[in-house]
Amino acid sequence: MDRLRDGDPRRIGPYRLEGRLGAGGMGEVFLGVSAGGRRVAVKVIRAEHLSRPEFRVRFAREVEAARKVGGFYTAQVVEADPEADEPWMATAYVPGPSLREAAPLDVAGVRALGVALAEGLAAIHACGLVHRDLKPGNVIMSRDGPRIIDFGIARAAEATALTSTGAVVGTYAFMSPEQVRADTAGPASDVFSLGCVLAFAATGRGPFDAAEVPGIVHRIVSAPPDLTGVPAELRPAIAACLAKEPQRRPSPGEAARLLAASPRGTGRRAVLAGGAAVGAAAVLGVPALLWWWPGDAGGEGATPLKTPRPVVLAGGPVATVRLAFTPDSATLVCAGAGQIWRWTVATGRGTAHELGGEGADQLTALSGDGRLLATLRGNGPIQLWDAATGSRRRTIMPEGRMFTKAFSADGRTLATVGANGIELWDTATGRRTGTFAPRSGGTFHLAFDATGERIAAVGSRGHVQIHDLRPGRDIENAVAGPVNVLFTFAPDGRTAATDVVDTTGRDAYTIRILDLRAGTPRRDLVGHEGTVQALAFSPDGRVLASAAGDGTIRLWETGTGDHFATLEWEKSDGTALAFSPDGRLLAAGAGSSNGRVRLWRFS
Repeated sequence: MDRLRDGDPRRIGPYRLEGRLGAGGMGEVFLGVSAGGRRVAVKVIRAEHLSRPEFRVRFAREVEAARKVGGFYTAQVVEADPEADEPWMATAYVPGPSLREAAPLDVAGVRALGVALAEGLAAIHACGLVHRDLKPGNVIMSRDGPRIIDFGIARAAEATALTSTGAVVGTYAFMSPEQVRADTAGPASDVFSLGCVLAFAATGRGPFDAAEVPGIVHRIVSAPPDLTGVPAELRPAIAACLAKEPQRRPSPGEAARLLAASPRGTGRRAVLAGGAAVGAAAVLGVPALLWWWPGDAGGEGATPLKTPRPVVLAGGPVATVRLAFTPDSATLVCAGAGQIWRWTVATGRGTAHELGGEGADQLTALSGDGRLLATLRGNGPIQLWDAATGSRRRTIMPEGRMFTKAFSADGRTLATVGANGIELWDTATGRRTGTFAPRSGGTFHLAFDATGERIAAVGSRGHVQIHDLRPGRDIENAVAGPVNVLFTFAPDGRTAATDVVDTTGRDAYTIRILDLRAGTPRRDLVGHEGTVQALAFSPDGRVLASAAGDGTIRLWETGTGDHFATLEWEKSDGTALAFSPDGRLLAAGAGSSNGRVRLWRFS
């Protein structure tokens, strides 16, 4: 508690004020004492907002929401006067630090906190409300259990006015993807925030932390959560809460049961082939890499493929960020969370290199030849790593750097986003070789073409800027209309693939093949029933592979747009895809914290 300032009131309603408890964007909170000595937390609207009707309406709604909920896991409303000249609300004073001050907690502490918060959210949702701002600062760690406070932006689940669809309201680092996109945020949005809060409780940092807001937004919408440091027995429950799609998240009650459950001794993979493999996975307790080879004829739409026979190896990253093959197609390289994994295709044997804290970047860049990695952690420099040895090559320090970065296919050039725009770096020397200005907003995604002579930058509003590095100018009108996030060049450089937002609502998950010379769409590919997470062309450009949140990978013939195979995949919060240079192998890695990587060989 801080002392009262010179301009602070000394009395609000019947309460004498003794100190300041905190302040936010809309209000300030004071410690008040009643005539009988009862201590309360008194919240008022900031003086600069008193003349604005919308803030008075929001405050009155907060009072109504807090009164509705009550219960053991919130601070009870004692008295309020939302119609006063200076509206105020008094709640029971809950002594204790906020979770922001108390974290990190041990495993038992995170479990107990998670179960309690889930029960609190269930009570809030039972009243027809959505909190929408669950964060460490709004969780008070009292002696008899945590309390959820601050219903300043809570709303009815069916509300459509004020701070509902179309307005981004909340604290970015703990927002759900639907909140970031200003879509309807229902009870599942609070569950996503719960996952963020529990990851913070376990590690002292958020799972989507970045240096600036555009980086946070990009990670929430497009990147898997960074669960580095989260104990293995907590990851399944937290990862489930952090599913990108609301319908895939557990209810608060289900989240509480997941958190309360005892950890399984056999790790996360339940289906293993062969007794030796079962023993290895159970003893090591780590995720499994699955190699898929041709077998008997089988499943739906799998005409050019045969039902694969799995061979399970103990090993694999906690989460896959990027995949690439070496130029001879003999080695698969995986950039994981703070790790580099390499598997020899002929034998299926793998080795891992730990990169430590500086290598734990959920937006790691991996060169197309599997030779180099680039990572950025916090405010440190960009680190370049040798994927074969795990050793650090050099550091690059762009000014005002952000997490978005990409290699050219041969690894000779690294593109970064920073205060000077989009910068190009020679990876052999670490020197900057060029720069150009992004056309719109924050840059969410960068992609080089196969030659390394052109680069695409996808802006925060879906605008695609294609820049030709040779003359140093943009190629005008190459992409018509906005895209979502993904963009990848075909090997010929004349076409590309992206995911688009279908505003008609008929085909929500559409992939579009683009003619870059004409600047027009060539064809739309429709069939996925979940958010498209990754796209990859085969080396000859004849096949496009797409992975989505519906748990499938689809193979499309680019010349006709025909879908000719569906591969069963993970319902993950992100996927990495890569074809081998000889076109005979397709690899996929899951971004969720199960570390599964699969390899398909085309017969």
